[in-house]
Amino acid sequence: TIATELDMVCDRSLLSYYVQTIFFAGTSVGSVFFGFIADRYGRKPSIVISYALAWLAGLVSSFVTSLVGFTILRFLVGMCIIPLSEDPYVLSLEYIGPRWRTLPIVLWALSYIIFSMMCPWLAYGIHSSTYLSVCTSMPLLLIVLFMRFIPESASWLLTRGRNEDAVKYLRKVAFFNKRDIPDNLELKTERGAKEDAKRVTFLDLFRTPRIRKHSLLMLCAWFVTYCCYHTNVYNTSFLGTDVYLSYTLSSLVELPGMLLVLFGLDTLGRRWPMVIVTGIAGVVGIVSILFRNGSHVSVLVLSLLMRVCLTAEYDTIMQYSAEVYPTVLRGRGLAFLRFAGTLSLYVSPSIVYLSRLDPTYPMIITGAMSLVLSVLSLFLPETKGKHMPQTLQDGELFGADQRVWDFPCFGEKGEPARCETPSVPHTASC
Repeated sequence: TIATELDMVCDRSLLSYYVQTIFFAGTSVGSVFFGFIADRYGRKPSIVISYALAWLAGLVSSFVTSLVGFTILRFLVGMCIIPLSEDPYVLSLEYIGPRWRTLPIVLWALSYIIFSMMCPWLAYGIHSSTYLSVCTSMPLLLIVLFMRFIPESASWLLTRGRNEDAVKYLRKVAFFNKRDIPDNLELKTERGAKEDAKRVTFLDLFRTPRIRKHSLLMLCAWFVTYCCYHTNVYNTSFLGTDVYLSYTLSSLVELPGMLLVLFGLDTLGRRWPMVIVTGIAGVVGIVSILFRNGSHVSVLVLSLLMRVCLTAEYDTIMQYSAEVYPTVLRGRGLAFLRFAGTLSLYVSPSIVYLSRLDPTYPMIITGAMSLVLSVLSLFLPETKGKHMPQTLQDGELFGADQRVWDFPCFGEKGEPARCETPSVPHTASC
C-alpha cells in the first residue's frame, strides 16, 4: 500500500491522517477556484483544466517516492475531485428543459454507484498502489480528449453576450437530435444579463435578501449532507468484518436511493422529497440509540437504510442547488456550496472516531443533523417545472410567490411554469 511504501505506519501512522487532511484542503481550494473559472471563462475550460490536472497529478503520484511530493500531488488531486464529477453535470443541466432535468442526476448517480462497487475489487485484484493509481488516472485523459466534441453551455454564452456562438452550438445540438430550428433564429439577451455577467462576484450570494436566504439555507444543506453522507460511508466500512464486501454492499444500497430520486423529483418536486428523505434519515439515526447493545448486524442494517436516504438527499441537493441560482451566479454559487460541503470533511472523521466508543454514536449525531435539515428545507423554493433563472433579478424574484405549504404533487409535466421574469430564452425551448 501507499502507507507502507512511504513509511506511514507504526509510530508514523499519524502522517496518513495529515496527508488526508491536505487532500481535503485541496477540495476546499479547488471548489472556489474552479467555480470562478466556470463563471468567468466557461464551463468547458473548468472541466478540461480539472480533468487534465487530476490526470497528471494522479499519474505522477503513482511513481513519486517522497512523502512531501506525494502530499503536494494529493492536494492537486483534491482540488479537482469535486469539479470532476459536478461540472459536467452542470453543463448538461444547462442544455436541458424543466421536464428532463432529473435525467442527468440519475445518470450521474448510476455511474457513481457502478464504479463505487467496482473500486474495492479493482484494488483487491491489482494488489499494487502504483498500478491502481495508474488505472484510475488514465481514463481522465480520455475525457480531456473527448471534450473537444462537447459544446460550451449556450446559457452561459448568452449571459456573456456571445449570441452567435450560442446559436452555433444550438444548431449542432439540434442536428444531433434530428430537430429543426429556424434558419433565421436570433437570440436576444437582455442588457441586465450581460451586465450581471461582467460585475457579478461572490458577494452577490449575500447582497439581496432572497438570494441571501437561499444561499444560507443551501449552505446548511450542503454541509449537513456532505457530513452525514461521508460519515455514513466511512462508518459503514468499519461495521463489517470484510471491508471489501461492506463497501460493496454500502454502494449497492445507493441504487434504491437513486430510484427514489428518479421518481420523487419528477412527481413530488424538489423541496418535499428533500424534507422527507432527510426526515427519514434523521429518524433512523435517532432510532439506532435503541440498538446500542445490539449486534453489529442490526446496526449495519440501520446504517445501510440510512445510506439509502442520504444517497437520495445527496442527489437531490445536487440538482436543487443548480436550479436555484441564476446562470450568471451558478458557478460561483455552486463553488461556495461545495466549499461549505468540503469543510464538513474535516468534521466527519472525528464523528466516525466515536464509533470506537459505540458504533451507533455516528448514526445518532448525523440523525440529529438530518432532522434539523429536514425542517430548514421547508423554507427553500420549489424548482420543479420552472425554467432556471438567468439574471440576478430573476434569482431574487425566484420563488417569491411560493408558500411553505405549497405542494406541486403530480403537476402537469408537459406544461412547466416559467420563471417569474425570464430575461433570456431558455436553450431547451429553441
